[in-house]
Amino acid sequence: MRVAIAGGITGGHLFPALAVAQALQARGHAVLYLGARHGIEGRVALPVPYALLEMSGLRSTRRTPWSVALTLWRARREARQQLQAFGAEVMFTTGGYASVPIAMGFLRLSQRLVLLEPDALPGKANRWLARRAMRICVNFEEAAQAFGGTQTIRTGLPVRPEVYLPEVEPADARDHFGLKRDKFCVLVVGGSQGAQALNEAVLNTVQYLPSGDLQWLHLTGEAHYQLVCSTADRLGLNGNYHPRAFLAGREMGLAYRAADVVIGRGGAGSLTEFALNGLPMILIPYPHAAGGHQRYNCTALARRGAAEVIEQAALSPQRLAETLLALRDCPQRRAQMRAAGQAWAIPNAAERIVQLLEEVGQCIHPQASV
Repeated sequence: MRVAIAGGITGGHLFPALAVAQALQARGHAVLYLGARHGIEGRVALPVPYALLEMSGLRSTRRTPWSVALTLWRARREARQQLQAFGAEVMFTTGGYASVPIAMGFLRLSQRLVLLEPDALPGKANRWLARRAMRICVNFEEAAQAFGGTQTIRTGLPVRPEVYLPEVEPADARDHFGLKRDKFCVLVVGGSQGAQALNEAVLNTVQYLPSGDLQWLHLTGEAHYQLVCSTADRLGLNGNYHPRAFLAGREMGLAYRAADVVIGRGGAGSLTEFALNGLPMILIPYPHAAGGHQRYNCTALARRGAAEVIEQAALSPQRLAETLLALRDCPQRRAQMRAAGQAWAIPNAAERIVQLLEEVGQCIHPQASV
């Protein structure tokens, strides 16, 4: 089976797409990933065959009615050419605006379109494409309700296999980062680009708390790392504070194993990784996320008992410190949050999606067995 895959711009759309692509390859299927040159997919090494299209006219900073129309037309035409040359039989997309012209190009060739919606509140691209999709995979049950109909199935959201390392002992993971084995550890994850408001709140909270209460592994984002480090040096923060710009691959999995609790935003990919790793969550949704989708994601996990949510407008060193210390001092509450997150997360999401794609592909090759 020949499967085209689209979805990028951000890691939240790219990494699930690549996880499914690699799972398809492991099953003997041919894959082609299509994305945008200006997205994250243009800045990282892609482990599968790919073609990147010019879509900068769709960026919010450059978007005009003319640029949108022209970019959609050009990208759809180029995508169709790539798809025809590849011989695509099924298409799988993970959402985001870059997936729209690619899916439009595919739909001129075939109707075998399968979507994945990572968020609790479906995005505009998937809401528009859902009318043409054969099946819709969802991460949150709430998204299935929003789509309606019977074409939805809860598969969960695929994560990179290297970020889930249950075989690693927490003590060994802490040794890797120079952390103390016996001290409560807070992991801060602001996303691949960091989050300035979150960084400032964490630095203020580290100052607010007595120096020996907690230890911190703070992923600042590459854009903010130097500023955070200089601020930490100027403030003379104690040796229990460990800033890092960014962690990739297995190191991210080790950070999850080292932590007792995580502070993060509300992107679907990060939340799924937190839950899968059994981390109690303190979530500060990004207030300007498209459609408020991060707030919906965070609220959905809070309802399940897996997270505490603090709105950014209410974030203060006192509030954050009180929440952290309450969790540190209540192992039972942390255990309940851990169990709730792991009960929601689906570890074999990529395999479930591959099975669904194979079922869709059976109408092409009814005698094929993989």
